[in-house]
Amino acid sequence: MRTLRVPAAVGANPTVFGLVALYVTGLVLLDARPSQTRISRALPAREHDALNRLLRTVPLSTRALLAGALGLAAGLSRALGTRGYLVVDDVVIEKPFAKRLPWAAWTYSFAKKRKVYGCHIVLLSWTSDPTGRWRLPVAFRLWRPKRTCRPERYQKKTALVVAMLHELVAAGCPAAYLVGDTAYTGGCISKAAARLGRVWVGTLSPRTTVVYRGRRQAVRDLAGRLKLKWRSHLNGRAGALRVYAPALGQVRLVVLRNEHGNFEYLVTNALATDLSTLVERKRSRWRIETIFRDTKQLAGLAACQCWVDQALVRHVALVFLTFVVLQLLRRDPQETVGAVKARWQGEVLRDGQAPPQPLRTAPPEFRRKRTA
Repeated sequence: MRTLRVPAAVGANPTVFGLVALYVTGLVLLDARPSQTRISRALPAREHDALNRLLRTVPLSTRALLAGALGLAAGLSRALGTRGYLVVDDVVIEKPFAKRLPWAAWTYSFAKKRKVYGCHIVLLSWTSDPTGRWRLPVAFRLWRPKRTCRPERYQKKTALVVAMLHELVAAGCPAAYLVGDTAYTGGCISKAAARLGRVWVGTLSPRTTVVYRGRRQAVRDLAGRLKLKWRSHLNGRAGALRVYAPALGQVRLVVLRNEHGNFEYLVTNALATDLSTLVERKRSRWRIETIFRDTKQLAGLAACQCWVDQALVRHVALVFLTFVVLQLLRRDPQETVGAVKARWQGEVLRDGQAPPQPLRTAPPEFRRKRTA
């Protein structure tokens, strides 16, 4: 069974380690609204004040918490013989009543198709393979809107990703490539990945300007004149070519037209990448969406009720740590984290007792006979 090493900054203090273990256990066992009060009621080892202090005042580094997940990724990479890959994306956590929370603001939610009041979490996750056997959050940042900070301290989401990418490369995170959607393609992210010697995969906006055979044009205009071949394994028509993008340099471009007639423009800085490989790498980005779904439904990502900055950041780190723990508790790599959570809840309810014998049906002589 894989193990998660406890960082020295956490394991050196038994009190902090105990509070972290209690908080993670509460997130595993509770379903709805796993707040500090409800955790202390279900697990009366410590009062809720101690859990509040853990989130607000106890010396604790969120990066040290996720350092264990980074070490686990390195161990899995050696054991599985694969480098895995990194996925970048952000998620909106709704906070409709958190008017005093500096991280919250009005923003558009693609899931709800409307504007919501909440905060953005930018996440970098490591995935072992396209099947998503292991999905490990290794770095995250909370994005602060302009109205809540001084102009000189404001950072775009892309700048936060660049900072996290430098940290992961310095820590030796294994990754064959970095994949993101249109918002995280181009600009400083692609340039930083190229400087660090990393392969990146992304999606271009239809309005992006490219140069092909000496002609400067939008990528959607170029796609309309290409002769795409039918690819049965992709269930659509596709074509690959090399173009120059002023914001990206020389890139490998794949134009994909799916069964609905919609165009997708996939790019990478690895110019020798095969067409099918590039499409597969871009589709592997979906694994981070399953992390957001599972952490919201199973680990209480939106359950923090504190309006203090540090409390929200630490709660998010502990949620991602809980998600890693749920994967470590699997009996089979194919077991879902939801099944793991249900199994552990059942074990706690039974408290070591054997389940009752299944009921037997009534013997034939006691069965009611049907009358015509």
